[in-house]
Amino acid sequence: MFKVLLVDDEPNVRMGVKMMIPWEDIDCEIIGEADDGDDGLSKIMTLQPDIVIADIKMPGKTGIEMTEAAKALGFKGKVIILSGYSDFAYAKTAIALGVENFILKPVDEDELTEAIRSAGEKILSEQEKKYRQRIGSEYLHEQQIKGLFAGDGVHIADAASAGVFSSYCAAVVGFDEADAAAEGSAAVRRFYEDKENVDIVTLDISGILGLLFRDWDYSGITASLEGLNADLGQKAFIACGRLVDSPADICLSYNDAKAIYSNKFVYRHYDVMTYESYISRIDRTSEEKDYASQIYAYMEINDTEKLAGLLDTYMESMFTGDITPEKAKISCITLLMEIRSKIVRSASDKKPETLVSDDFVADISELGSLREIIGEIKKCLVNISDTCFSKTTKSNMERVVQYIRANYNRELRLEMLAQIFGYNSAYLGKVFHQYTGENFNNYLDEIRITEAKRLLSQEDYKVYEVAEMVGYSNINYFHNKFKKYVGSSPLSYKKSFGRDD
Repeated sequence: MFKVLLVDDEPNVRMGVKMMIPWEDIDCEIIGEADDGDDGLSKIMTLQPDIVIADIKMPGKTGIEMTEAAKALGFKGKVIILSGYSDFAYAKTAIALGVENFILKPVDEDELTEAIRSAGEKILSEQEKKYRQRIGSEYLHEQQIKGLFAGDGVHIADAASAGVFSSYCAAVVGFDEADAAAEGSAAVRRFYEDKENVDIVTLDISGILGLLFRDWDYSGITASLEGLNADLGQKAFIACGRLVDSPADICLSYNDAKAIYSNKFVYRHYDVMTYESYISRIDRTSEEKDYASQIYAYMEINDTEKLAGLLDTYMESMFTGDITPEKAKISCITLLMEIRSKIVRSASDKKPETLVSDDFVADISELGSLREIIGEIKKCLVNISDTCFSKTTKSNMERVVQYIRANYNRELRLEMLAQIFGYNSAYLGKVFHQYTGENFNNYLDEIRITEAKRLLSQEDYKVYEVAEMVGYSNINYFHNKFKKYVGSSPLSYKKSFGRDD
């Protein structure tokens, strides 16, 4: 509704105007009254009405003087003058000041109503014109920024001639949920509305935004983007390109941000990924490491804290130059399949629901970020660890011995056990000897040879197959160890039970 202020030194006139006009019908409301020109000027500047209806002859300032003073102070509203004088000089002065209408008293209801309606229509027309001009100006400005992002020569030249800045930096902001884009976009614009030298453009229909910082240092940009992320409730992913010193290189900064954003699946858990952080990660080479065996080892001893930490390390290891969402998903699924195989081999008595199901694998492949996938894998493996390998009241040494007996067929070293159970290897060797009465290597050999004897005497495996099954990759080494503990070769021992190799 249009806001109307009445200014007249006669209370009866003010009351008459209030009563005679159908204010709601013409979309108006009276927001105040003043009884002289000085009070009228004060209320005009305080209340900022859309329309002022004022008497021409009042104590203090006249209606004309009040209007002139208000216009000088920047008042943009419409003024309708009521006058008991038909003096042409008054009307001429009023017209020169941009007064909307000059109505003689006694006031005619229809004439004043039409004057107010006409003033409202002009206000709407002016607002629409300003809106079109603003939208047009914003559109042209957005096109210029997009041109700079694209490396367009014309826009680069325009930017260079418009002003020289010491630095430029582009960033891209995208939202996790498509239906949150409109609200998020408005929030980003509000966040930067009182900050200088930041341009914001909408890059596509999904609501992804492009930001251009001018004359900001990189630490200030990073801090600002982190503040923006917090303001958005961490529901956005923000990618920031390199800092450049020329309008011609803005496209390089934008391409950096776009490349980082295209890997949102991998880097989403960082919320704000800067060019410097991105480069430090993609320059690394992938480290070959048997994560499945280490993770499964922590599952077996039910050390869920180390299990979770190792999965975080595994996730970090994927941040290399050639990582893609597809490769990351394949790596995660492969890891799960390897762990599932280990569970099947060593925990065959466990119920099927304790395994990694095919449905679970399918479900995580549909998740939107690497962080979400790793989070679900953590919950799944911790649950399996708690179900299959829950801790008991056993001492640490009992758990070490139990682990060796369950994994003798793997490549076991004292250093590896020390890492799994959180010991210094020298200390573990000493404590292990005190607990078992034997050193680690002898204890492991005895378990392996005992199992080898069982397989050779009761099963139809060849000697080299038995060697591999009990943890010896070198057949000659197995032969020597077997003869040391049994007194005969593996083949002779097998034949003594009437079995040929």
